[in-house]
Amino acid sequence: MDDLHIGTQSVRFDAPPSILSFAAIGGKKEQEGPLASYFDFLSGDTTFGQKSWEKAETQMQKTALRLALEKGKLKETDLDAAFVGDLLNQCIGSSFSVREFGIPF
Repeated sequence: MDDLHIGTQSVRFDAPPSILSFAAIGGKKEQEGPLASYFDFLSGDTTFGQKSWEKAETQMQKTALRLALEKGKLKETDLDAAFVGDLLNQCIGSSFSVREFGIPF
């Protein structure tokens, strides 16, 4: 895919991207809810062991990425790009969560 990169953060696809794997992560409230069995990982700690919500969000997304890679039998180097975000548009946690993986997002 190197020939499809435009700069360091942009990619032009020849074909639509596909989802090879996914992971669903939840916290204490999801653990207590009726959909708990549908999550791949549930933390009893609402802040995932972190001192702030932003750090918890980052940890949650890192965990989701690692689990998705594991479920798909993939390595970090198999990824060309990551489309990250969350429901509340708090993109700071998203950007920090993939930063250590070296994946364009």
